[in-house]
Formats: sequence, structure tokens, C-alpha cells
Amino acid sequence: MELDDRALRRMLIHKMMLSDWNDTRFNLTAIEGDRETALKHFTDSLAASLAVKFEKQKVIDIGTGAGFPGIPLKIAFPSIELTLLDSKEKKAAFVMMVLRRLEFDSEVGIIVSRGEDIGKDPSFREVFDVATMRGVSKIPINAEIGLPFVKIGGKVILWKGRKDIDRLEKYESFIEKLGGKVSKIIPYRLGDIPFEKYLLVLEKVKQTPPKYPRRYSTMRKSMRKLWNE
Repeated sequence: MELDDRALRRMLIHKMMLSDWNDTRFNLTAIEGDRETALKHFTDSLAASLAVKFEKQKVIDIGTGAGFPGIPLKIAFPSIELTLLDSKEKKAAFVMMVLRRLEFDSEVGIIVSRGEDIGKDPSFREVFDVATMRGVSKIPINAEIGLPFVKIGGKVILWKGRKDIDRLEKYESFIEKLGGKVSKIIPYRLGDIPFEKYLLVLEKVKQTPPKYPRRYSTMRKSMRKLWNE
């Protein structure tokens, strides 16, 4: 991927604001240093382009935190229609300030809520082309929260490690129950970091039953049951 000077400047602004808030206000990320931030936040976010060709899609970033992967994807692919979702007001306030500095504040929506709380809202249910979830919980919970947001034919992109992928077979029947299927598993590496990471892509093939997503505590109990089967 090649980024123009404007995109690189915008990423630098995001990075500088992240460092400043981390040092002076509250902890947004445990990842520090220019190289680590470049690889583990920005490059890792843009890895989503291995799974989907981003062009004018309606995208929701669930659990965006400090704006990853949503903001780097918007910088690299400005034609996407982006919504950022996070339950923490302080993180949403940071993201709002970043968007203002990047002149994206009129183009990107911000929602302060939990995914399972608005996943049944008709304004958000089955209206997105792509949902991204990076570093948010385990696969069954990701699927239950993410799939209700995307329309049939839409994709949920998850960032996962080897242990998650090894457990995937246990979860496939539940993913199908939610109206999804495993579409792709894409291995990739970040620079010279020695271990592989994976993009897990779930495709929505039918409507998600109305009872999903459930309360988070119920999802956790269900996940433990899947693990013990």
C-alpha cells in the first residue's frame, strides 16, 4: 500500500495526539514508541485491506478505543462512510478531538455505547457493509456482537492470534446460527515480529435471529460452555 503525503501527515497527527494524551491525561494504549506504534497500531489496522477492498462501504468500528482500526482506514480510504463505536466516554472524547484535527469530524459518526446494547436498534442493525473488531474479546462474542450490524453479504473482520484460530472449529456452528460463515483466514506478519497474526473474516449469509445479541454476561456463559464441549 502506498499512502500520499496528506495521509501520512494525518497518521502522524493521530500518533502525536495519542502520545500526548497517554503522557498527560489518561492511558489510551500500552503500546509506546514510534516504531511499535507504527507497526502495532497503524500497520496492523491497515492489514484489514488484505481482507476487503475498501471503497465507499459503510463501515462500523466496534470497540474503537483510541481510533484503531477505524481512523487509519478512513485516512487510507477516505471514501468509506465510517462510524466509530466505544463504550468509554473518555476514549470517545479523544477520538472526537482527533477527527476534528484531521478534518473528518463532519464525515465520521461517533457512538458512545456497548455493541450489544445498540445491536438491536433498527437504525444500526444490518445496515453496514463491514464491521471491524480489533482486540475485542473472543470469537463467539465478536460474532454475536458484530454480525447483527452487517447486512447480508457484509463482512465482519476480526484480528486474532494462533490460539483463537485453533479453537475456531468449536465456534463454527454457533457462527452459522448467527447468520454467518467463516469466509477467510488470512495470515500476516508485522515487520520483523516473529509470530503470525490472522485476520478472520466472517460473511453474513442470512439474517441474524432477533434475540441476538444477548446481554454480555449471557454471552460469556455461552462462550464458556462452547469451550468445555
